[in-house]
Amino acid sequence: MDNFFKPRSIALIGASKDKTKVGYNLWQKLKAYPGRLYPVNPRFGYQRVTDIKVRIDLAVVAIPARFVPGVLTDCVAKKVKAVIVISSGFAELGEAGVSLPPPPVPFLGPNCFGVANPSRRLDTTFAKVDPPPGNIGLISQSGALASYLFNWARQEHLGFSKFISLGNRLGLTENDFLEYLGNDSATKIIALYLESFADGLGWLKLASRISRKKPIIVLFGGQTPAGRLASQSHTASLSPAGAVVTAALNQSGCLQAKTITDFTNLLEVFSLEPELKDNDLAIVTNAGGPAILATDTASSLNLDVAKAVDVLGDAGAGRFSQALNEVLKDKTRDAYLIIITPQANTQIESTCRAIVRRFRSVKKPLIVSLLTGRLTETAGNILRQNRIATIELPQEAVTGLAALLQWHRGHKLDLYPARRSYPIHSPSGTLPEGRLTWKQAQSLIRRYQLPLVKTITLDQPVKPADFSWPVVLKADPSAGAHRTEAKAIYLNLKTGAAVKTAYRRLAQKFPLILAQPQLTAGHELFIGLKREPGWPVLLTLGGGGVYTELYRDLARVFLPVNEKLIANLLRQTRIGQIIFGYRNGVKLAVKAIVKLILNACQLIEEFQSVQELEINPAILTETSVTIVDLKITTFRDSP
Repeated sequence: MDNFFKPRSIALIGASKDKTKVGYNLWQKLKAYPGRLYPVNPRFGYQRVTDIKVRIDLAVVAIPARFVPGVLTDCVAKKVKAVIVISSGFAELGEAGVSLPPPPVPFLGPNCFGVANPSRRLDTTFAKVDPPPGNIGLISQSGALASYLFNWARQEHLGFSKFISLGNRLGLTENDFLEYLGNDSATKIIALYLESFADGLGWLKLASRISRKKPIIVLFGGQTPAGRLASQSHTASLSPAGAVVTAALNQSGCLQAKTITDFTNLLEVFSLEPELKDNDLAIVTNAGGPAILATDTASSLNLDVAKAVDVLGDAGAGRFSQALNEVLKDKTRDAYLIIITPQANTQIESTCRAIVRRFRSVKKPLIVSLLTGRLTETAGNILRQNRIATIELPQEAVTGLAALLQWHRGHKLDLYPARRSYPIHSPSGTLPEGRLTWKQAQSLIRRYQLPLVKTITLDQPVKPADFSWPVVLKADPSAGAHRTEAKAIYLNLKTGAAVKTAYRRLAQKFPLILAQPQLTAGHELFIGLKREPGWPVLLTLGGGGVYTELYRDLARVFLPVNEKLIANLLRQTRIGQIIFGYRNGVKLAVKAIVKLILNACQLIEEFQSVQELEINPAILTETSVTIVDLKITTFRDSP
């Protein structure tokens, strides 16, 4: 990796004297690098990289796509140690793009924005603003977003330890550079803009390890169907579904930003602030309304605000300073938020200088919310130049502090992979392909001790003698229909005539019909297990029944799992709070519920041919767990 960030010699292939060319911009930027620079262009004396007599650590390629394969052949012959291809026109264009086999050399790109190591004056990008030096390690699949962040960081007096643009990831990926930044002493936090994962399982393992020692902040694009198609044309890869992305980031201990503003706020807070070790927050303000909004946000994010100190709207710098002195005497406070609004007597710049003086030796997180707009740029610069985070809106400032606390607590937890609570055996027998019938699934389910409700397959419209009223009739799960929308289920059948009518209607559309006793008491749980391409099996838990998709009371994690992980996952849902006794209520059958989930996980881990297992719902009571509906789908071809 040092050949990308600390090269002793650089060959710029495509250097140009034409100011409209990318090769000209790169040439001008690379002149500032203290290493040796060799511009490759007949006008500069080197027609090919092989004409250079000395060893080349890094080759930067910025030429038309059709010439790139030949240049890479030269780089291999020259034994260049690392290559960056800035050129576009490859897989991101689909079939119209130039085919480019990956070369046998450490390789970044193509279609990328280059790399930067600002502390060494290395910048292979063609951004308008050079990235300033700092402690943020940035990896991005978007060069344009990186260019914006360079400008933003300069305005905020922040900067970057390293920058990497991934491009099409034909060679090195985000995982390679994540590993590098994790070991880089100049990098305090790692920031990523991604549109897909090159290796999901590798990401889970790597990010889980690195996030224990450094915060990883991720902004992910392409989580809607339209966004996914846009990312395909952008970087030649489809984005995973939003639920998979969220599960991956949560389980690996990363912090996910939803917007660019969230992203920059988190970068500023984590770049400047020390760890937040507990949740006691002090607020000092000259305006009641913004402080109330900040307190509401803090409460929702588990930050404890004993009482906001309101110095009132006519406070000058002196009253602010006195209030800060009193607040700092309380050593139980773990973080500070100061809100300043522009009122008639507000001495904004003097107040900011007082903040700098009072907090110079305080080693706890501090954010100043300057609700002053463009009234004074000087006040903000006073704070920024003294390494104090400034976030305009107080609610966003509180959100940043909550993220600090989340990371401090989260990086001590067990991350991926968990130690599973069940053994993995080689399964006996094979399964039919496609969606299994209830009868086919029944023998498999019983092998794993999953508690099924008593069910029979009907071949005539009669009420089973061993069922009590009411009865449920429904299509076999192999029909693959959403039963409610497809009118594939009839509930609360209390007479023989009702059973006959329901049977006749179902038989007109479905070849297999099931009869079950209707369970009238209990809570409904959804359990979903699915193999996502490139990922471990994804477990989803939440409220079950016909409203699962509407309420979306769901939490997700990748296998393997154990009792502790399942309990934590359940507690993230409303149904989980009920299971564990909401407001000191009676607990449901917790041990049986956890065992059911573990056994279902063991089933899908042992049978690699199972693509998806869905239990919806399992009926939960204080003493029992019963599965009333399930679907098992196997791969039609070997996975």
